[in-house]
Amino acid sequence: MVHDGSHSQLELMQARVKFVPSGWAFNYVGKAFAIKNNLRKPISESEREKNPGAYPYYGPTKVQGYIGTFEQDGSYALIGEDGDHFLKYKSQPMTQLVDGKCTVNNHAHIIEGTNKASREWFYYYFMHRDIFSFLSRQGAGRYKLNKASLEKVPVLVPPLPEQNKIAQILFTWDKAITTTKQLIANSQQQKKALMQQLLTGNKRLLDKNGVRFSGEWKTYKFGSLFNERVETGRDDLPLLSITADDGVVNQEDTGRKNTSNEDKSKYRRICVNDIGYNTMRMWQGRSSLSDKEGIVSPAYTIITPTGKVCPAYAAYLFKLPALIHVFYRHSQGLVSDTWNLKFNHFKKISWQLSSIDEQQKIAVVLSTADQEISALQQKLDALKQEKKALMQQLLTGKRRVKIDDKEVT
Repeated sequence: MVHDGSHSQLELMQARVKFVPSGWAFNYVGKAFAIKNNLRKPISESEREKNPGAYPYYGPTKVQGYIGTFEQDGSYALIGEDGDHFLKYKSQPMTQLVDGKCTVNNHAHIIEGTNKASREWFYYYFMHRDIFSFLSRQGAGRYKLNKASLEKVPVLVPPLPEQNKIAQILFTWDKAITTTKQLIANSQQQKKALMQQLLTGNKRLLDKNGVRFSGEWKTYKFGSLFNERVETGRDDLPLLSITADDGVVNQEDTGRKNTSNEDKSKYRRICVNDIGYNTMRMWQGRSSLSDKEGIVSPAYTIITPTGKVCPAYAAYLFKLPALIHVFYRHSQGLVSDTWNLKFNHFKKISWQLSSIDEQQKIAVVLSTADQEISALQQKLDALKQEKKALMQQLLTGKRRVKIDDKEVT
């Protein structure tokens, strides 16, 4: 890589680059691309509701609906004109690709490729780029990237063959990420269906002898299945948090405020195989099985399963929509902000349960489904990290690609 002496250090600083790679050009959006904002058309929500159809209607960061008419029929890149998404550039894509018949509203700029730079290059180059210094403030938390400012945004531009090769590489990663997301969504849907079948007895599994379970399910009061654990004064134990999606975790791993100096004398002890639920949010299914010992906020009710119920089975059962609705009906309070399900009301709930052996088998099957989803999520996280690192190298020219089997240097 070499320094491009034709541009000042200030310009390079504005572009947040230290070098212009050999063979690349230092340019500006207004000169490298065609901005086609004349193609935009704002359509109110009420108008769109009167005109349903198959053509996407794009806003600054996503499709906002589908309508029966279209204004564009081509291939473009979009970048938002206003919104708070500019502050989330690291985690949220700033750009979109649009192809074919669609309409773009007046909150996104329409970018067309030229003989200097492709719309794919714009899409990837500005997808996670910090352009905060080019924004104007439009009130609290609202920022605007007007056309005049967009035209002045710096951009490094490789030769078209190199642009196309880089875009092709990144598109392959995008495809792998999209495929993995779909696999996760499918697996989650399959698990949801499996829970509905297994936790209601509509589908019976095979026992250890290979014979299908056939015993009648019995109705129990939760008071006979669970005891409440009310143990306080254990600030010698680690501070834990009960999350909706990740189970019971160390609070330091959640990024939440450190409350280590606050009085924890009323914090409740939770042990392995206890279930903690948010007393004021159980009607939303906020509960988790604990795999560790520690203390949690007194906002949680801690229950200990008896020998009649498998802890893992109970944890899945508490996520069943039909039972969550029962939690809602038994919650006390005048408005949703004060609804609560304390143990004295929780214990009065009745529910049908299978034998402990069948419960354990069901829990194993659902746990296996969770492990498959977790493995896919780990794969997705790895793909995203690898793509992020690859973008950092390819879009700056730190790593060059091969054109016609010849590596560009």
